[in-house]
Amino acid sequence: MIIGKEAMSVTVKSFFLLSLLVLVQPSTSISFGPDARVTVIVENELQGGQDLLMHCVSADDDLGVKLIHPNTSYQWKFHINVFGKTLYHCGFKWASVLHKFVIYETRRDHSLCHICSWVIKEDGPCLVFDEKSDCYSWNSLEER
Repeated sequence: MIIGKEAMSVTVKSFFLLSLLVLVQPSTSISFGPDARVTVIVENELQGGQDLLMHCVSADDDLGVKLIHPNTSYQWKFHINVFGKTLYHCGFKWASVLHKFVIYETRRDHSLCHICSWVIKEDGPCLVFDEKSDCYSWNSLEER
């Protein structure tokens, strides 16, 4: 069977649209659509009453520099992108110390929390959930 250029164009477009619909359909284990809303909370628990400067960015968003006073927090909300690859990189500064950390990564965090509550301490950030916490080391400043 020979298909004309116009019919082939319609067939390719239909296939593309169908593929796109299948791609964005939520799976049973992970949902990346408009319902996949995440809240990230970052609390300053540095010793000695130090202020914390935080600057977080994703591929789609730059939160700007935020000043978080001792024992207070800053939060933001976002939707996971349709590809399920949302990443927020943050820089944290206090006194003369500068650290960085990926505060949200869909692959790591999506199954753990939709409200991701982080506590920032000198030795690293801790994700607090279900009355327990997972603490991480700071990322090297040389890492990408």
